[in-house]
Amino acid sequence: MADVDTIPKIRCDNCGLIAEKHKGQFDKSYSKPRIWGSCRMEGGRSTDSYGGKGRLDFADLCPQCANAAADAAAEALKARREDNGK
Repeated sequence: MADVDTIPKIRCDNCGLIAEKHKGQFDKSYSKPRIWGSCRMEGGRSTDSYGGKGRLDFADLCPQCANAAADAAAEALKARREDNGK
């Protein structure tokens, strides 16, 4: 019988892109690719326990979605800062 090497995969929480996890050099465990990101933000709004708009929690984001989340947050915060300065 042939040996089957199963490589764990990771899926982007936003767009669904699937990639292979990377195998460690020393401990041989798998981890998400280094260029992948995550996003966890909590707002000040009162929300329900079903994922209301006051909280974002994406554990695994592909590079494009991670960059989009960071860019969107930076732009929104910049706009808020400029509005507050008036």
